[in-house]
Amino acid sequence: MNGAPAVHDSGSGPPLLLLHAYPLDASQWDHQVASLSGGRRCLRYDLWGFGASPAPPDAARTLDDFAAAVLSDLETRGIDRVDVVGMSMGGYVALALWRAAQPRLRSMVLCSTRATADTEAARADRVTVAERALREDSTEFVADTMVDRLLGPGSRGEPHVIDPVRGRIRRSTPAGIAFAQRAMAARRDSTGLLHAIDVPTLVVTGAEDALIAVDEQRAMAAAIPEARHVEMQCGHLPNLELPYEFNDVLEEHLAAVR
Repeated sequence: MNGAPAVHDSGSGPPLLLLHAYPLDASQWDHQVASLSGGRRCLRYDLWGFGASPAPPDAARTLDDFAAAVLSDLETRGIDRVDVVGMSMGGYVALALWRAAQPRLRSMVLCSTRATADTEAARADRVTVAERALREDSTEFVADTMVDRLLGPGSRGEPHVIDPVRGRIRRSTPAGIAFAQRAMAARRDSTGLLHAIDVPTLVVTGAEDALIAVDEQRAMAAAIPEARHVEMQCGHLPNLELPYEFNDVLEEHLAAVR
């Protein structure tokens, strides 16, 4: 498949794969890279049409296609096993990686995400957004409608949180928005995989998440054998809203795996 996704490869040490949320890009992990890259090789991939990545290849239709591209790139870099952190859409990609290449995942962190597939109504809403982005050739409406939904009440009045989030959304492309929405709408239900996850797993939930119900995230954590579940007082983007607290939780998880 042509059009390899952009990867930001920083630091040295055991490889850590960081998968971003919709509709952001790999730069959402800047706080974590700054904290971890002294002892970790941090690999951040931009989904096609986001950040520095090219437009989605014609053959790409699903998040499984993106997961396959990530695995291919890791192989070219000589990276066998990784610890994976996926937030929201990135969590869907992490589960796709588990489905495709379980032996290559040493541990997982699933943040603000779910294992279930979309409802029919949610799929229809995603298609509407995809079509609008392409029709208007713009992502401005995504920034206008998503920022408040992504952030918890305590973050919505903080320019140092809001402005970077809005800026990242504005850097996305209409083709990227359309691909992401259609790919998320088409994703498979991963609930049946949860009981078989046998690597150390951390589930991080924002207690004020307005996009994915907290109870659903709790149920996902409970279905994964021996998973640790941490709830933080924030919205859908814990690593941006509470970066220092998130880093502490992530580093504790990685230290236990090591």
